[in-house]
Amino acid sequence: MIYYNIFLPVNVSSGYTYASERAIQIGCRVLVNFNHREVLAICGEQVIPEAALETKIKRVIEVLDDSPVFTDKQMALAYWIADYYHCSIGKALTAMLPSVMQPDIGNEVKLMNETPSASPQYQELFEVLSDMKWHKLSDLRKQLAQQPVLKLTQIAEIDGLIEVKRSLRNRSKPRTVNFIELCECSVLPSLTNKQCDAYQIILSKKHAFPMAEITEDVSYAIIKALVTKGIIRIVPRKLDTKILHHSDDVKPKNIILNTEQNNAINSILSHSGTFDVNLLYGITGSGKTEVYIQVMKHYISMGQGVIFLIPEIALTPQMIERFYGVFGSNMAIMHSQLSERERYEQWKLLAEGKCQIVVGARSAVFVPIRNLGLIIVDEEHEQSYKQDSSPRYNGRDVAIVRAKLEHSQVILGSATPSLESWLNVQKEKYRIHTLNSRPLNYILPSVAIVNMCDEDTQDLFSSVLHAAIMDRLDRKEQVILFQNRRGYSSFVQCHKCGELLKCINCDISMYYHRDREELHCHYCGNNLPVPRKCPHCGSFTFSYGAPGTQKVEQLLHIHFPTAKILRLDSDSGAKKNIYKMMYNSMKNREIDILLGTQMISKGLDFPGVTLVGVINADISLNVPDFRASERTFQLLTQVAGRSGRGDMHGEVIIQTYNPSHYAIEHASKQDFRGFAVEELSYRKRLNYPPYYRLGRIVYQGLDQGVLSTKMDALGVLCSRLQQSFAEDEIIILGPSPAPNTKLNKYYRYHLIIKAKTPQILSTVIQFVSAKMPLSKGVSAAIDIDPIALM
Repeated sequence: MIYYNIFLPVNVSSGYTYASERAIQIGCRVLVNFNHREVLAICGEQVIPEAALETKIKRVIEVLDDSPVFTDKQMALAYWIADYYHCSIGKALTAMLPSVMQPDIGNEVKLMNETPSASPQYQELFEVLSDMKWHKLSDLRKQLAQQPVLKLTQIAEIDGLIEVKRSLRNRSKPRTVNFIELCECSVLPSLTNKQCDAYQIILSKKHAFPMAEITEDVSYAIIKALVTKGIIRIVPRKLDTKILHHSDDVKPKNIILNTEQNNAINSILSHSGTFDVNLLYGITGSGKTEVYIQVMKHYISMGQGVIFLIPEIALTPQMIERFYGVFGSNMAIMHSQLSERERYEQWKLLAEGKCQIVVGARSAVFVPIRNLGLIIVDEEHEQSYKQDSSPRYNGRDVAIVRAKLEHSQVILGSATPSLESWLNVQKEKYRIHTLNSRPLNYILPSVAIVNMCDEDTQDLFSSVLHAAIMDRLDRKEQVILFQNRRGYSSFVQCHKCGELLKCINCDISMYYHRDREELHCHYCGNNLPVPRKCPHCGSFTFSYGAPGTQKVEQLLHIHFPTAKILRLDSDSGAKKNIYKMMYNSMKNREIDILLGTQMISKGLDFPGVTLVGVINADISLNVPDFRASERTFQLLTQVAGRSGRGDMHGEVIIQTYNPSHYAIEHASKQDFRGFAVEELSYRKRLNYPPYYRLGRIVYQGLDQGVLSTKMDALGVLCSRLQQSFAEDEIIILGPSPAPNTKLNKYYRYHLIIKAKTPQILSTVIQFVSAKMPLSKGVSAAIDIDPIALM
């Protein structure tokens, strides 16, 4: 018997020991019995248990892989994630796998003989199985809730009393898609006008193609008619997922690089083949993508792989089109809008070495790309690189650690770098390459700040912004409007008693969504119809405050009735392919006004956009968080950069009630360095990142009294802990009620720890976790380097 350390996706720092009759390689998936259930786990190293414990050790039920799904370096990355972010190794490894690699378990069992001779422990189980039929293990667990069903079936199987049929539902089977092929016919039969039009569309295709490509223009009835007449045939084919994302019509651009771009490329490549972190800092529209492409070409020519991370799905169609024009189909795509099967197929392409490039969001940092040479993190400052559930990793930081493990280069790109990265440049941990100008002598847009306090009207659009929109519509140019709040309004308030309509689960005001005529909680997802009268005083009059994108869209249709308007936020963005549709419509000048939240604030490059309007610059500024000014500066600078990307001059209009705030003033000038000086001074004075490391533990429970008592004890422990360190080594704030005190029925407290070094922070969190074990009904979530403190 061989013994292994097995990592399970549970909140336990170490693994569990299991036995196996056969050798298992580290990094293979296995099926084990844990807590009376069959659980997918990952095999770790061999161990030697104490002799007295050997008979008590459970056996591995099944080994799912002949070869490891994780390399040694990926295993090392999981160990680092578990250690740094204080999660289990099993959870870190699970996060690195596509969901389809975590199969559904559906075992069935039946008796081998009608009257088995067995011990009393089997009595209840065998009574259920006495019909000699197959029974699902999940059903048996429900029927015999008080019995350790999995354990009993395993022992009964070993004793030869029952038969077990194991079925791991394979969610990763190759998918087939219907393709249209032209038939060979010497004489074309008579066709209706619509059939003739459809035939011409099909004829224009150079080869067989997925039927879905023409179903928007050609009805299925016409396609079926063409099949009946022997003109085309429909053939199911195993899908090459790359076909979903690429177009043969994309032509590579002929780009002439300027001196700054060439200098950046040469400097970056002077350290190729070694671990090296580079900050590519360039103003919006300065041509960072061209630098990326030239460096990528070098690594592809050397036979090495490239991971390209992007923060928003909205950027994917544009980036794919640009890269496909250069690299062809040597590229996989990974993001959340793909189905489980599509993500697996892309993962498999990389694992088999059929692609050298992957473009994707945060989780693409884990792909099994071969011979990794380069990782690029575009818009490295973006909050969306941070995972909000365990393991709460930052994709940018994981990328740097992975590159170090695999001796690869990293490029962090941004017009508004994070202050953490900026300080690392100043400490000479990162090398910096600067792009100060736009190519082809394109100039930055002019920026106007409108003080809304001076406006006579309560309208969302100032007279300046309204006139500018009208001017662009008259000139057939495009407009982007930015409002970083979705929904119709962020609260509904009784006009008589002033009470807000709040979520019963979260005690937080609910957003009003006019398109669905309902109230929606953006934290727990609770939906309610809008009440006819106030539940507090019975009044029938409500006021709707803090307008969101739906309200702005409604007003746009009123003010500009002939304009073609598209709203893009996380509500409308839930529709599949909406980003690709938006990109194509904007590129083809089919949209006059693009309205959206932060997902339209970065990376998008449309030459027809000559006006960007910020409806309310103060939304992110008024958030009670130490990063509010930095976030506001980044959003305003990035969205302003969407204007004037072509040969037409651009304009930006920022509406605010706080025009003298330094974040807004510096953003209007695209002055990152000036902003960084002021913001870093404030951070240093108050001991915030990047000068101190930050950790946060959120405690929650359904019983407010139990939770409060637990927090009182934690407060005493923290007071003693603070005294055991030097004054400037740690600062402990709390425990105190979290800003969002109640979410999804759970009451919440948080503990904030500022530490001089990551080592001190880790020591403090480990100490608190060990000395403050969780009681029944209270859970804790650890967040290292949190991006928000709500």
